[in-house]
Amino acid sequence: MTLQKLLAIATLAAVGGASAPAVLATPEDSARQLVKKAIGHLKASGLQQACADFGDPAKGYMAGASYVFIQDMHVKMVCNPSNPRIVGKDLAELKDANGFAFSREMVRIASTAGSGWVEYKWINPATGQLQQKKSYVERSDDYVVGAGFYK
Repeated sequence: MTLQKLLAIATLAAVGGASAPAVLATPEDSARQLVKKAIGHLKASGLQQACADFGDPAKGYMAGASYVFIQDMHVKMVCNPSNPRIVGKDLAELKDANGFAFSREMVRIASTAGSGWVEYKWINPATGQLQQKKSYVERSDDYVVGAGFYK
């Protein structure tokens, strides 16, 4: 093999290797993008249709243990396809295994910063196990729209 061919191969490998990590989305990027997509759908379709679509795996709002949820600004769960039993419930006093009132924190972040991250312990619907979860939340009118991932 000629030196010119070796240099061409090395250049392609270096360029390809350098750009590959930039192409792969982090779990944080995926959660943030999912929330942005969900907010767009919520605004376009309304709450009832959006919640129905968020629970339909074919619609693209659920991926493994990741899903979209919505609370109102009074800490009431409005939409949660992973746990429909808590829809309509006031979650102001709900705490994780460490005593952290994470739903209240989501509303606080959405009302003060507009968006941000909350970490808490929650049951992973894919495994049924209590795990650390990191959720991105963003305010959309009178709602807090969130999605997260398990660590």
